[in-house]
Amino acid sequence: MQENMLKYLLPMDTHIEQVLLDDGDVQAMFDIHKCQGTSFINLQVQQLDTRCLSTHASRQSGDPQPLDRSTSNTHGASMETTEPSHLPGSSLELYDGRKGAEGVVPVLTQYSVGRIHSIGQVFRSKELLQMELTNYAIARGFNWKYLKNDSVRLTVRCNHAIYPWRLHASVVREGPQFAIKSLNNIHSCGCDIMSDGHPQTSKKWVANAVKGKLVDKPTYRASEMMRDIRRDYGISIPYHQAWWGKEVAVSSLYGDFRTSYHMLNWYSKQVDPETQRFKRFFICFQASAYGFEVGCRPMLFLDGTHIKQHKVQGVILAASALNGNNELFTVAYFIADSETYDNWVWFLQNLKKTLLSDRRIAFLSDRGKGLKEAIPDIFPNDHHGYCFQHIMQNFNDQCAEKYAAPFKKLLRKILQCIAYVVTKQEYQDTMMAMELNSTDAKEWVLQNDVDHWSHARFPGQRFAFLNTQAICSITFYHLRLASYTLIWQSHSTIEYMMREVYQYYRWLTKLECK
Repeated sequence: MQENMLKYLLPMDTHIEQVLLDDGDVQAMFDIHKCQGTSFINLQVQQLDTRCLSTHASRQSGDPQPLDRSTSNTHGASMETTEPSHLPGSSLELYDGRKGAEGVVPVLTQYSVGRIHSIGQVFRSKELLQMELTNYAIARGFNWKYLKNDSVRLTVRCNHAIYPWRLHASVVREGPQFAIKSLNNIHSCGCDIMSDGHPQTSKKWVANAVKGKLVDKPTYRASEMMRDIRRDYGISIPYHQAWWGKEVAVSSLYGDFRTSYHMLNWYSKQVDPETQRFKRFFICFQASAYGFEVGCRPMLFLDGTHIKQHKVQGVILAASALNGNNELFTVAYFIADSETYDNWVWFLQNLKKTLLSDRRIAFLSDRGKGLKEAIPDIFPNDHHGYCFQHIMQNFNDQCAEKYAAPFKKLLRKILQCIAYVVTKQEYQDTMMAMELNSTDAKEWVLQNDVDHWSHARFPGQRFAFLNTQAICSITFYHLRLASYTLIWQSHSTIEYMMREVYQYYRWLTKLECK
């Protein structure tokens, strides 16, 4: 026999369904939405076997309690249950002492206390029920252990045998849904579970708690996870637990990082057949090469960032440009074991093959390992500009450090003028001012390739770019990609370019004044 069952989705997690069986459930629903400040309630109607509801109804009418058969081998409905002495939505008063980092009631205690509350609740899977039991125990401040745990049933009780809290659930028909068949929701323990930690906070639980934030922020750090879990759940976890939780979450979202290297075979056939290993990997889409030729200045920013995920050693080297709107445009990137002269040479050789014209290019970089020597070897007729920010840092460390602060500030100002002046006469005047103040400082300027970082001396066109603000954007962008697996990096780059192409086509029509 089928009956209609009314249920709703929790505002904080739309994957969780709560069943409305009585007035207490309705009150709990209103209290939960009030806590979250939401005015919209997502109600659904579903048909369910009435056996999942009959036990709860008999308890309300005062019928005799059947014997507890939770320890038998049968999987039928139901067993002894004791209704809680308070409504689920009114239990917030029990948690006034469990304050978060900001001194407010943690988010978990605002809505998890009503998730496990009555017989007849249906969960989409056994794993989801187990996760909700963990959240419930953390919110209540107690611990539980398994009595039975297999593919068709789940029985747990309070970790302390003297306390009566107990729950039994079993599969609904062939599954995968699980329904609560028996619940004794009275417990008074929890004094030994302090807010500084909880035994149920496994790395899997941490992964589930932070997975949503990792999607929005792939650079989410373990220290930030510790802070947010303390604020949202009112408990503290050690750093290693947060780190391992992030590992599990990243693997579940994007796959295993190590095995993703094998998937690169799908992108290229240039693999040594004997070792089945590749040394380096160059990626440049035809659309990127064409876009650089027709829509970007003849200037490339070169930079690299380390891959720090999952203990995998490697670097991502990138060549990027700026389009006519001064927006970042990734031309090519390169995956290798380290940043060396040989890797930069191989990267630049492949980059040179992909460029569609012979126009002269101005390269701008921070003179990374091997890059200073590699550019003139592969692009002998082009020009290499140095990042002035790094020049200034080297000047402070190697020359100006020995002077007092006021005089050091003066020398730095003169050095900045040397970099930004645009005529030869202005350059000579500023060099004379540097010599009058410090002969050593002038010699340092002459010995540190001034032709590569002064506007007046640079032989090519660098379009007024002295510093590498764009390179900072490149590093951040590829650092974000480094949080994904390698295949996700490629797909993310494709999606990024598709978004830019879409924005471009939006401006192809003529603008008309209204």
